[in-house]
Parts: sequence; C-alpha cells; structure tokens
Amino acid sequence: MTMDHDLEQSVGDGNSTSHGNTNTNTNASNASGAMENEEKRLRDQTSRNLAKKENQAVFMLRILVMLLLLTVTSVVLVGVYLYSTGAEQKDFEEGFEIHAAQLAESMGNSVERKLVAFGSLATALTSYAKATGAQFPFVTLPDFAERVSETRVLGDIPSVLWMPLITDAKRPAWEDYAFANRGAVTQNFEKDNLLRQEQDNYFQQIANANTNGMNRQLQQEEQEVDPNIIQEGGGYIYHLRIYNPMGGLVEPNGTGPYLPGWQGSPVGRYRGGMINFNWDNALAFKGADLAKTLLQEQEPKVIHHAMAVPQPQFRAGVTDFLERSQYRNRLTNYVEDPLAFVTYPVFDTLNSTTRNPVGILAANTYLRVYFQGVLPSRAKGIICVLSNTYNQTVSYLVNGQNATFLGTEDVHDPKYDHMEVALDVTTFVKMRSSAETRAYLTVPLHDTIGRYYLKVYPTDETKAEYTTNNPILYTVIVGLIFVLTALVFVIFDMWVEKRQNVVMKRAVESGAIVNSLFPEQVQARLYEDKPQEKTQGNGKWKAKDNQDHGLDAVDTEKTGKQLNRGSQIADEYENCTVLFSDLAGFTAWSSARTPSEVFELLETLFNAIDAIALRRKIFKVETIGDCWLGVCGLPEPNPKHAVAMARFADDSRRKAQEIFTSLTDHLGPDTATLQLRTGLHSGSVTAGVLRGQKSRFQLFGDTVNTASRMESKGEASRIHASKTTADALIAQGKGHWLKAREDKIVAKGKGEMQTYWIDPSQDVTSYAPSTHLSVDDTRSEDNEAHNHQANETQSQAHETQSQAWTVCEV
Repeated sequence: MTMDHDLEQSVGDGNSTSHGNTNTNTNASNASGAMENEEKRLRDQTSRNLAKKENQAVFMLRILVMLLLLTVTSVVLVGVYLYSTGAEQKDFEEGFEIHAAQLAESMGNSVERKLVAFGSLATALTSYAKATGAQFPFVTLPDFAERVSETRVLGDIPSVLWMPLITDAKRPAWEDYAFANRGAVTQNFEKDNLLRQEQDNYFQQIANANTNGMNRQLQQEEQEVDPNIIQEGGGYIYHLRIYNPMGGLVEPNGTGPYLPGWQGSPVGRYRGGMINFNWDNALAFKGADLAKTLLQEQEPKVIHHAMAVPQPQFRAGVTDFLERSQYRNRLTNYVEDPLAFVTYPVFDTLNSTTRNPVGILAANTYLRVYFQGVLPSRAKGIICVLSNTYNQTVSYLVNGQNATFLGTEDVHDPKYDHMEVALDVTTFVKMRSSAETRAYLTVPLHDTIGRYYLKVYPTDETKAEYTTNNPILYTVIVGLIFVLTALVFVIFDMWVEKRQNVVMKRAVESGAIVNSLFPEQVQARLYEDKPQEKTQGNGKWKAKDNQDHGLDAVDTEKTGKQLNRGSQIADEYENCTVLFSDLAGFTAWSSARTPSEVFELLETLFNAIDAIALRRKIFKVETIGDCWLGVCGLPEPNPKHAVAMARFADDSRRKAQEIFTSLTDHLGPDTATLQLRTGLHSGSVTAGVLRGQKSRFQLFGDTVNTASRMESKGEASRIHASKTTADALIAQGKGHWLKAREDKIVAKGKGEMQTYWIDPSQDVTSYAPSTHLSVDDTRSEDNEAHNHQANETQSQAHETQSQAWTVCEV
C-alpha cells in the first residue's frame, strides 16, 4: 500500500508540474501529452504481459484441475470396482470354506456313525455267544433281520454280512454246521421280506410301479426254491470263479483260513449264493487276505476297502439287493453309484485286553451318502474328489442337497487349486474320538490300510452364486457423481473468471505504476525475490516462504556461522569428521549377480550401518552406489567427532564382515570375499541447500575431497585416516589406536601425505553388540548414558531428514 501511494503521488506531482509550466513553456503541453502516451503505452504493455501471464496460469490451472479430477475419478472408479469385486470374492471364498468344512465334517461324522453301528452288531454277536455258551465260529444270531435293519439305517449301510473265521482244522465241522442250519438263511429271508412289506404299507409308498409285481414274482420263486439250500454232500466252502464261462462252484484259492458268508441282510433273490462263499478271495476286497490279516495283527482294526463302480453286467444283481435295502424308493440314485466296502472285526469276548478275532462283519456303503443332504440349496457346483490308498479316485458334484457321480477321475478345475479343502478321513476320525463319538468297545480305523482322502473344490458355478452386477452399478453411480462434480466445477470456474476480470483490471493499473518507476531487471527481482525475516529472540534465520526455500531455517546459533544474511541457506561447520565407506570387490561381484541380489546385499548392509550410525550419533548424508557417506560434528557439534567416527567405522567394518559371511549360502561363497574400505578426514565443512528442483542437503569443501581420497587410497577391511584425523584422536587420548602407514600416499591436489591406520579394537572392550555401547564408550561418552532416550529420538529425526540430503564432491 505504501508503494502504491508513493507511486500515485509521484505521478500526481508530475502532472501538476507539467500543468504549471503550460503558461511559461510552449512545449509543456506536448510534454504532458507525451507522458500520458507513455503511461498509456506502459499500461497497455502491462495489460498484455499480465493478461498473457495470468491467462496462461489460469489455463494451466484449469488443465491441471481437470486432469487431477479425471485422475482421481479414474482411481476412485477403479478402487470402487476392485473393492466391490474383492468383497464378492471374499464372500465367495468364505462361503465356499464354510460349505467345504460342512462336507468334510459330515463325511467324518458319517464314518464315526458307521463304526458305532458296526460295533453294536459285533457286540451283539459276542454277547449272544457268551450268553448261550456257543463257540465261534458256530454262532447264528437270532432275529438277524431286525437287528441289522437298525444297524443299516443308523450307519447308512445298504447291506451287512456276517462271516465267521474258519481255519483248515475247523472246516469239516463248519461244513457240517452249515448244512444242519441251512434253513436259517431261508427264515431270515422270509422275515426280512415280511418286515419290508409291512414298512412300505405303513409309509404308503412303493419304490416304483413294478415293485408289487416284483414281490409277487419273488414270492412265487420262493415257493419254487428247495428250502434245503445246501444239498446233501454239497456243504463245502466254495469260491465262484467269475471269469469261468462255465461258471460253477470251485474250491477256494489256496488253503485256509476262510471267511465264508453266513448271515446277511437284506437277503437277495439268490440267497443261496452267499452261503459258504469264501469272501476272503472276493475281488471286492482287492486280495486283502482278510483272514490272514485278522490272525496276524495284534489288534485288528476296521478296514476301508477299495471302491467298486457297478458294471452293466452286474447291474441286475445290484438292483436286486437295492430293492431290498432302505434305498428301494430311490433306485435310480444308487444303481450306478460307486460303493466302498468296510470290514469290522468280531471278537470272542468283550474284554478288550484279551479278545481275539473270530470273524468279520462286512458291509458296503454308497459314497454319495457322504455328500447328499448336507449343504443348503444355495450351495452350487461344489466338486468333491474322493481318493484312497488303492490308487482309486472318484468325483462328485454337489448341488445343495443332491450329489451326482461324475466319474472315476479327478475332474476339478485346476484354477481353484488354491482354494482346496482337504480331509484325511482316518486322521479326522482319530482326532475327533471322544466319549461323545465312540462307544466302549468301538474298533478304530486301520492306520495304514485303506486310507481315504477327501478334497473339495469350487467351480465357476459356485462363484456365480456370489457374483452380482453390484460392482458395475456402484462404479457407474460414483462415476455420475464425479461427472456432476465436474459440471459444478465448470460453472464455478465461469463465475471465478468473471470476477478475475475485475481483479485483472486493477492489477493492470497497479502494474503500470510499477513499470513506470523500475526497469525490467529490478522488476524481475521485485517479483521473484522473497525477503527473509529474523525471528525474534532465538537468532534463527528462516525463509518466509518454505516452498521457495525448500528447507526450514538452519540453527546458526549452535551449529555454525552463517555465510550470508541473504536468502541463501548455507553454513560452515569448523570441526567435523567425514567418512567414506566403499565395498572392495563389489564391481566384480555385482557383475555376476541379478539386480535383486545386488540390492538385497546393499539394503542389508546399509540398514545395518544406518543402525550403527544412529547409535553412534553419526549423521548419514547419502549413499552413492556401494559407497556410504556420513559426517560427525553436524548438524549438532561433537567435540569428540573423530573418536565417535572411528568407533563407528570399526563397528561398521565388523558388522559388514558378519553380513557378508551370513549371506554366502544365499548369494554365493564369493560374497564372503567382499570387504569394507573406509577413509576418514577431519576439518571444516560447508553444508547447505541449493534451492531449485529436487533440492537436497549437500557437503562442500576440501574436507569432503580429502576424505574421499582417504577411502580410495585405503585398503580393504581397514580404516584409513589423514593426519588431521590422527591429531584429533591423539588429542582425545586415542593415540594407541593409530599406526602410521609405512608408505606415503600421493593424493590429487595434495601431493605426498602421511596417513594412518586406525584400529579401535586396541581398547579392551571397544566393539560391542549393535544394541549396546562398549565399556570404553560408556566411560568416554558419559553423556550418552544420561541422555539415551533423547539421543535416540534425535538420531531418528536425523535419519528421517537424511532422506532428502546428499553430497556434492568439489
């Protein structure tokens, strides 16, 4: 305001003078007109300059704002879409994990129920023999159909067969027993058939339209079949040679022991075919030698046997027993479904410590029962892959309550491998065993034979249940909001521009006054120069505009004398020690490494050195390639700067060697050959900031150059110092650290120099772990012990600030 007032007064005085001279000078009017013309010219020129400059600035600002708005819009739209799709993906993964866990747990629970159901029937056989005094294998359980019906329903088992263990010695007696009790099979069949029909009538549902006709046909066939199933002289144990075109009954393969079929439920149409059939040779058990396994194992276990997929030639037999099982009303669901066979040992006594196996309860179970009726209707497209130690694999597709057999191979999509949920059935049952899940005498699953594994995977159909159009909808809504925001900005800009035209008019008038008083060179300095002010009471110089100066004020009261009271930020520090550390052998080593390996080494090394610098209160300036540059004595003065830097150099050298050795296994044995080469020099240093693009803190002066020469002329794994640094160490009582170098070095610009090797390890306890100072450190630097917390905080501040500072070598 003062400048404008003075300018207006000057212009006013000029006009008054011109007007006063009109009567005395005939050229006065011409002079006045010339001045007015000049003022008009200057005003027009200023208007053009200011208008051009401001219009360009406003135009660039508009472009910048629009680009910023477009960028933010794009980022937000992408973020909204990714967040929405990510949320759906998370819901998909979590939902699948829940359903997979339900399937796995259901299968484990189903196996546990089967074990308990088997155990109850096995206990009934043993208990009956004990109560009646019967001796195994000559045991026929009464009411077998009624008992086994409960076992089958409880364990989801379609059929059960009791097979006593027969040795060669007992074979003749068993064949006589079987012949004498052959009618038990017919009685069991008739009782089972009657109970089934009564149940169907009770529920008033028939499996299919042909069931009544089938039952009548079976009854008629029963009347035609001789009740004496085992004929005179034919009561021997036999084996059906399936691949013999002639068929017929033949002797079992090899010798005993044998496992002949005796009592079963349900009993099929050809019920006589199971009597005395040696199941130990059956293909269903894949040659497991069940009888020998029973006798050889000290504690027989439940065995999960191989899976069997019904072939077309056996479909009639499968349908026959399905029509008599609890699945008779859903034949189509099971007639082509794979089965798995299970055998449960029966013992001669209920004493678990003295019992011996006397037979087997065998059953088959349909695999689909493990997966159906488990999940809610929303669960779609889940693949269950069931495999076993018999190198068999089957796959099922689970949609809600239903499970569909897909084939005898793993059909899951590999892209969902990362979402696999796996279950080892044997391990699961063992881990879940407790008083709540296992009866007193329940026999566990075998640990090694017949292990089954379940793996559950999602499909695209599963993912589709969690995928919606919401991400697109949300993205469109957010996009419309930003479009509306842009329109509001355009309208606002129009009003601002209208207002700026008024401001521009006033600016042109003010600029014309400045142009009339100052030449262009001074104008530029007036517009661009930012005067400084000195804050009262603390002796600190700082710029008014931190953005132009690039750095806050430097405290000259404590740290050094200011070279210039102008706008420059530069200070001189009289007593400092500068350190350069370089990796010897790094060039050859890095040429044989990948960039990631090179950076891994440098980051590991420099991070460790930085930590030591914080502890030793060394100011890190920057790293240049494999070179680390630091200084002690600024920004905070340190009278023992040479001692502190020497200790730091020694700690860094030792730590570097540890790091190189530890990285040999990962980065190669030649990593251990790398060594740290260090140079020190003490003296005055000029430090400051050259403002401009990418301003940074820099060191200037001969001290920096000399320290660099000390490093380059030094030797690997040694600390090389100038005589100035050596004198500083001697002054601090550390002369015993020094050893004069045998030969003098020739440094550029210095000529011959006597230098020294520094070895702080000459102190008894010089080097300490990275988290503790040595005893000598504590004695010589007692202020660290009293100000540990303050020093740490200040060191962290220096470390943060150093990210923007670097060095310039003159």
